[in-house]
Amino acid sequence: MLKAYVRRVLIGALVLLSNSCGSINQLGAGEAMPGLTRADFERAARFYPDAIRGLVLNAAPVPNWIGETDQFWYRRDVSGGYRFETVNAATGETAPSFNHEAVARMLSLELGKAISAYKLPFTSFRYSDGLKRVAFVAGEKTFECSRDASFCNMKAETPPDPAATLSPDGMQAVFARDHNLWLRETSSGNERSLTTDGTAEFPYRYTAFRTTYIEERRGTEPPTYPGATWSPDGRYILAVRTDYRGVKSAPYVVEYLPPDSPRPIAHQIAMPTAADAPKVPYALSLIDRKSGRVVEVNGGAFGFNDYAPYWAIVGEPGWDMENGELYLVTSTRDSRALGLVAVDLETGNVRAVLEERGDQFLNLNPFDYHVPNVRLLASRGEILWWSERSGWGHLYRYDARTGALKNVVTKGDWVVFDIVRLDEAAGVIYFTGGGKEEGRNPYYRHLYRVNLDGSGLKLLTPENADHTYTNFPERGLNGHYDTQMRRFSPSGRYFVDTYSTVSEAPRTVVRTAAGARVFDLVDADASALLATGWSPPERLVAKSADGAYDIHGVLLKPTNFDKARRYPVIEQIYAGPQVSFAPQGFMDTLGARGAYMQALAELGFIIVVQDGRGTPRRSRAFHMAPMKDEDSFALIDHVAGIRSAARTRPYMDLERVGITGISFGGYASARAILLFPDFYKAAVSIAGPHDYRTMISSISVERFFGIPVDGEDDVYTRVDNLHLAKRLEGKLMLIAGEIDQNVPFNQAVALSNALIEAGKEFDFVLVPNAAHDVGYHPYAARRLAGFFVRHLQQQEPPVPFAQAAK
Repeated sequence: MLKAYVRRVLIGALVLLSNSCGSINQLGAGEAMPGLTRADFERAARFYPDAIRGLVLNAAPVPNWIGETDQFWYRRDVSGGYRFETVNAATGETAPSFNHEAVARMLSLELGKAISAYKLPFTSFRYSDGLKRVAFVAGEKTFECSRDASFCNMKAETPPDPAATLSPDGMQAVFARDHNLWLRETSSGNERSLTTDGTAEFPYRYTAFRTTYIEERRGTEPPTYPGATWSPDGRYILAVRTDYRGVKSAPYVVEYLPPDSPRPIAHQIAMPTAADAPKVPYALSLIDRKSGRVVEVNGGAFGFNDYAPYWAIVGEPGWDMENGELYLVTSTRDSRALGLVAVDLETGNVRAVLEERGDQFLNLNPFDYHVPNVRLLASRGEILWWSERSGWGHLYRYDARTGALKNVVTKGDWVVFDIVRLDEAAGVIYFTGGGKEEGRNPYYRHLYRVNLDGSGLKLLTPENADHTYTNFPERGLNGHYDTQMRRFSPSGRYFVDTYSTVSEAPRTVVRTAAGARVFDLVDADASALLATGWSPPERLVAKSADGAYDIHGVLLKPTNFDKARRYPVIEQIYAGPQVSFAPQGFMDTLGARGAYMQALAELGFIIVVQDGRGTPRRSRAFHMAPMKDEDSFALIDHVAGIRSAARTRPYMDLERVGITGISFGGYASARAILLFPDFYKAAVSIAGPHDYRTMISSISVERFFGIPVDGEDDVYTRVDNLHLAKRLEGKLMLIAGEIDQNVPFNQAVALSNALIEAGKEFDFVLVPNAAHDVGYHPYAARRLAGFFVRHLQQQEPPVPFAQAAK
């Protein structure tokens, strides 16, 4: 994502701005601020995320459980590097995982260069032969050593194929070739085809969210996995097919400067739009390896639309091998109806288990990209199902055979976030939730346990803080494998809990499954960060524009803050219905979520990040409230939140308010300045989708907005930014990446065309060879900073502002 040179380049670029900036007054917004100095820009460079994150030690230790034991190792940060420590969760006993000095000496000889014991050239290892040996990869060699490194040997190991999916026993791998699925024996390498009917227009592959095919072509990203998953016994393979039959193709992305060709390369791919998308874009097939039979799975009344194919690959709800059934979630195209079907593994026949319908989109987790909160309890013949039918996201237990509701598991005016662990034998669910503890931030994640019958609800993490639990699937939306963090030990008797607030550094402790604190593992050390003069963000709580809800956010100040001065305000926004965005934990404002906001604050800005209506992890009414309006994500709440903060903060200058965001935040920032031109005076929209009709993923967007219906308003027109172009009054910059395959730069071109037709002036920055993470590119960061300095502080950066990145 971020390149190693980012910090060097940014420092150099910001220093280019270090001469005092000349004062201008393009917006006529009151008294100009003092000229920025060299020290201001040097200080700002020190706060870029790539530089500042290393100033906090042990912020997020990751437990790596050893086999089926209650022991784990983790990487502990120390001054000048890191060490590996092995911990017994039951006793708290901690010891070095191996002799670091001896391993460093061995590697220095083998690799022909000096290796420090505090900076070993690997970040992960595994134990072998019990805990007697350690194996790791360094310098493209695999080593296996005794823990004291008294003896070592090099092993020739074939790394796993990222484009293949291993069977449960690891003996076979399924992969895609020529639009079909193939099987490879991992020991011999022998291969054979599993399917033969795949074609370019109807391949065995799930491509809905594949966004790195250019990087894969260039060899800078691993290939994506096939759309297939195994049954627990390895007999069956469930595969997704994408139906392009009848779909027109288009040059979705063009490499204008490919590193391996003197000519541009246009990537012509099938591009379904809202107008010509197939009614059933995906098909699921069940492959019986024993008989060789391939059967297309009937999707019941709803079919496998929207997220349903992805949920099938993720593996929830799951396989009932004893009764020979596979349970799958189904969905309509607009996700206004979800269902559950059971597939007979012998015949391929399906039976409907349950259905749920709503007047707006349904989901199975408040956080769009997490594992759905639906589970099969095969030994009990039961299903767990997450629903907002009560107005809040909760768990329900069903009979898997009859589809009858057995009981409500959780209830109340609060939200279940993620199922973390399920102890089927004991009948206990461990899950995260928010908003239950009175007087606390509703976005704080707390871990709870509850019995399947709804009794025995217990809070396991009592601290008034955000407890770090995420539930991203191992198979990520982008088609790559992601590393899941397992907080619970394999036995389920212990878990590792890291918690913090935006102002309190993380603490990591080990607890029993009942919540008892066993011992403190490590406290984060933020002393180097605090030594810079950094102060934590302030929490903001304001009323939504309709006065019905509290909206939460944070405010960041420069380290040389002077309450007697008047500062322009910049909001960083996402605002999408997919995720909540405002920082909750200590590291949120220092990492990707905070991006370069603190660095920007150092140039004389107040930064605000907040979540208004239209975002998840609150009530369904909060989430759905604005969905059918022109202001589809309650941007008016963001205006209200900033106005509320300024009432008690006279240093906030509401005549000079800007806004910026990336991806959906790029859409929201452009929409904000178009809908509220009297409030937002400058906006930088980065990699934003402005016309969903021409997005390859437009069909999934229909889950939020709805499907166009004859005789009714065209929802695609209502939510695009193009028809609002004539409303632009302030200053707007569009930033796009040349090879962005998530939101191609034709989105910025489309808005540019609309602005030109409306006679509006704007800036357009296209960064060559940048993908969807263009907002973190050093050139984009420099241009953004200069844009806001120029248009909100009325200071002109010296020319040349943007220099070559070397």
